[in-house]
Amino acid sequence: MSNENTPTMPEQNLFQIENVNVNSLPELQGMKEKQLQIVKDNPFVEITDNKTYDDAKKSRTTLVTARTEIQNQDKLIASKIKKFREAVAGVSEELIAITRPYEDKQQAEVKRWEEAKEKEKLEKARLEEERKTNIKNLINSIIDEATTKINKLSFETIESLKLYFEQNIFKTDVSQFEEFELDFNEKLMLIKNTLSSKIKTLEEAEAQRLEKIKMDEERKQIAEAQAKLLADQKAAEEKAAADRKSEEARLAKIKADQEAELEAQRKKLADEKERQDAELKAQQDKIDAENKKIQDEKNRIAKEEADKIAAEKAEQQAKEESDRKAKEAEDAKKRAKAEAARLESLKPEKQKAVEFLQSLQYSIDDPEITDEKLKEELVNAMKRIQDAISDSISAIKNFK
Repeated sequence: MSNENTPTMPEQNLFQIENVNVNSLPELQGMKEKQLQIVKDNPFVEITDNKTYDDAKKSRTTLVTARTEIQNQDKLIASKIKKFREAVAGVSEELIAITRPYEDKQQAEVKRWEEAKEKEKLEKARLEEERKTNIKNLINSIIDEATTKINKLSFETIESLKLYFEQNIFKTDVSQFEEFELDFNEKLMLIKNTLSSKIKTLEEAEAQRLEKIKMDEERKQIAEAQAKLLADQKAAEEKAAADRKSEEARLAKIKADQEAELEAQRKKLADEKERQDAELKAQQDKIDAENKKIQDEKNRIAKEEADKIAAEKAEQQAKEESDRKAKEAEDAKKRAKAEAARLESLKPEKQKAVEFLQSLQYSIDDPEITDEKLKEELVNAMKRIQDAISDSISAIKNFK
């Protein structure tokens, strides 16, 4: 945005530093041509001996001097530019001094206004926070009071506290809590639940207390009844013990009499048993002797029968073996006769086979071969053929 109070400069040909041509600086005039000439006068020298080594060092020195001359000119130009920059800085400070007091005054006014606005903003925020805190504190005080009363609640004060809550806390004007109305309602719901839970707990505890009183009374009655029962039982037990002792004495006498009688009967029975055992043993010995005699006779008869059967079986086996050998001899004789006939009938066939093999002998003269190795190999082959024919003829003659 332009400022109407900004003075306008008269149009004139002004110096523009960005349009300065660096190559036109007098300090650099002729430097490019001189550098090119030095490069031309000092070509690259490959060192191969002491002379070329000296020439290379001279060229290097000339090239280094050319570079340092340009660097020195650069430093000179930089020094002049620095002095120009210092002069520009001085003029800039003079120009800034014209508007700086007005700038500082205006900045102070802007800062004063912004600080006043910030204080106003902070005060508004403080008041808002204080309003919220007061509402929260009011909610907490109502809830804390209700919580305290619930914690102190007893079974006897349940109805009075329920009435108090209905007429006071549950009828609280929630509009005073503004945006925290929902928060109060949530906490109030917790209070209602806590009160219901506490009442339920107290009622259960009261019911348990009454039940305990009832059970204590019943236990007392049971204890008294048990004490009476125990006393009656003790008296009955004492009477029973006396009766039992008298009965035991009577039974002991009866038992002693019975045992004496039993002992006499046992002795009589033992004597009778001993007599009967002796008689039974004599009878058993007689029976055993008779049984042994009978068994010996059975064994003798069985042995004779077994010997007879074994002799008959041996005779039968001998006859069967003799018949078998006679049959085998007859069969062998028949087989030998048949084999001889077969071999006799084979003679003409075998003769034909032998004559055929003998006919395989060479029917033409040996070929004329000049190569000794080939001739030797042919002779060996013919010999192998002859040997094979001879072996085949022997096999035919021996065939059965």
